[in-house]
Amino acid sequence: MNTKDRYKFEDNGSEISFMPNYNFIHTSKWWLGAGILAIPALYYFRNILSGNAFSIASVVLGMYMVYFLWDLLFRVPVKYIFDKREKRIYRKLFLTKNIMSFDEMTYFINEDSGGYYYVIGKKRNQFVKNYRISSYFSGSKKSRLREDEFLTDILYPILDAIGVPINRPQ
Repeated sequence: MNTKDRYKFEDNGSEISFMPNYNFIHTSKWWLGAGILAIPALYYFRNILSGNAFSIASVVLGMYMVYFLWDLLFRVPVKYIFDKREKRIYRKLFLTKNIMSFDEMTYFINEDSGGYYYVIGKKRNQFVKNYRISSYFSGSKKSRLREDEFLTDILYPILDAIGVPINRPQ
């Protein structure tokens, strides 16, 4: 799966859109399916387990299922739209929300517990409210290759459309 498919990147001339969490959809579906298959197994062993152990296992399985449903419904389908005509950036989940104009946007790298990712935010309060636009990257060789693909296929076309000067590596 190439980078444009992993982010569901589309550039139709008047707008650029992509989904930063789209590559998690397949993994989330598999884990959700594993949770659904675990329900009959849990009920099969309910007579073997004590009442407390069965209750704890049921609560853990329920939390597990809610977490992956939450991801599938509210995290994966988030789409960012960079409208070149209106010079605005939109965030679309169920409704489209205007988050900032091209002039207000800045991008930076946010570090988080051994990994990092690219985010966008308004220049005046980028550390208060920002939006993650990439997957997590680490310092590994494979992750650096994915980061280079993200930069060349996703971030640089966005920055070119917005008009932000880029210092690209040679």
